Amino acid sequence: MLNYRYYLKIEFDSPVTNHSFTVRCTPAADGRQEIIRQDTRILPREFLSMNGDSFGNTYFFGRAREPHTLFEVVAEGTAKTGLEDSVEAEPSYRLGMYAGQTRYTAPGEKLKEFFSSLKLPQKGGNLEKSLYIMNALREAYVYIPGKTGISTTAEKAWEIGCGVCQDYSHIMISLCRMAGIQARYAAGMLIGEGLSHAWVEVAQEGRWYGLDPTNGVRVLENHIKISHGRDYGDCLLNQGVFTGTANQQQTVSVTVEEAGEGT
Repeated sequence: MLNYRYYLKIEFDSPVTNHSFTVRCTPAADGRQEIIRQDTRILPREFLSMNGDSFGNTYFFGRAREPHTLFEVVAEGTAKTGLEDSVEAEPSYRLGMYAGQTRYTAPGEKLKEFFSSLKLPQKGGNLEKSLYIMNALREAYVYIPGKTGISTTAEKAWEIGCGVCQDYSHIMISLCRMAGIQARYAAGMLIGEGLSHAWVEVAQEGRWYGLDPTNGVRVLENHIKISHGRDYGDCLLNQGVFTGTANQQQTVSVTVEEAGEGT
């Protein structure tokens, strides 16, 4: 089992009002993970509700009308992970949304050229082909923070030649979709301390299998999933609008550790 803590702090340099926000910070149970305990605190807020989006992700929606210069989210809990190596997929008619490229994943000439150089296995299913793609990507791409941003596309990240987990995931999704494999973006937490993490899920025979291209591993007991979608844009952990001209500074920290006995 894993204990997790997600902390988000947004500081405004002058008071803001009429702040409406959507926050995805709460893991949901599925075939791979069970949520044993969870507690979410969001301040300030005058109204708060919990719902699910069209992808099945849990989110909080709220608002704070009164002036404030600080917005904080703390999500803590315990998850039992690695229960299965995959989760049940949606009905086949819904999987089509994960077959087409998006603004983030659409390949340009450089990515198409790399895809053409791949020697995908002729035998085996989508999972085996996706593992090949993941390993080929890791041999050709380098993890270096600070070179890309949240708006960087797969093609641009590939041109830069280095990036972070979001870039690895978008590039791999792009390559998988070019290979005819339905693939989706997953966001969540990884054991250790740092920021939120992203990986890829690929469909095979009615199941979703998680692959972490940044670390070159299958997604099993060390990952806690929060959300999934076609790309990063569907999995934003925090979105908001407010009245005011304030500049804002955002701080995010994530801690995931093995739960001790008696947790």
